[in-house]
Amino acid sequence: LEEGGQIGCRRLSYLNGEANQLEGCDGVLLTGGHDVDPLLYSVRVESGILGEVDRRRDDFERQVLDRALTLGMPILGICRGLQLANVHFGGSLLPDLERAGYRSHRSRSDGAESRHPVMAVDGSLLHACVQTLAGTVNSSHHQAADRLGTGLRVAARSDDGVIEAIERNSAAPFFLLVQWHPERMADGENAFSRNIRDTFLSSLNQNARGAHIVQKEP
Repeated sequence: LEEGGQIGCRRLSYLNGEANQLEGCDGVLLTGGHDVDPLLYSVRVESGILGEVDRRRDDFERQVLDRALTLGMPILGICRGLQLANVHFGGSLLPDLERAGYRSHRSRSDGAESRHPVMAVDGSLLHACVQTLAGTVNSSHHQAADRLGTGLRVAARSDDGVIEAIERNSAAPFFLLVQWHPERMADGENAFSRNIRDTFLSSLNQNARGAHIVQKEP
């Protein structure tokens, strides 16, 4: 964070080979985007199920994640960010929720925001952030976490049982992965949007390295 409370964002991309630019930064935000390469979680996927896959981005973001963990940086993952981090820790994904029997998580065809209930786990980091056990979030994903990676635990599920948030078993530093898009939610004052943003920014202040990194699509 810069003086006056302004957020300095540095966008990293494998196109520029910037994985070593984390030093001097406060934290990492892993954003949404492409499907994760199923070869990384050893699942054979039928043709036509996957969206676009970019293995170079997968490998680059895993390098960024490893470096951030080594430096003890706060990490927030959104949508693909959750999926990539879960795979990085040895977990797996449901390649397509509809094929797996879940039908309420895709974006609506009319362009309106798709919403569903979410339940936080009592005593989780997410629960501490949002200060409630139940709420509603937006939804625009066709994949989700299946088997959890080593050292991770579920922090929230949707009403149909899909994993909606993941955190580490260790308490510090801040590490939270959410399947929804808090930055896109129409009701920005919703605790599942505002409180996550505020808690993450507070963790950046506590880390106090100099600038907040946003990991963007290339």
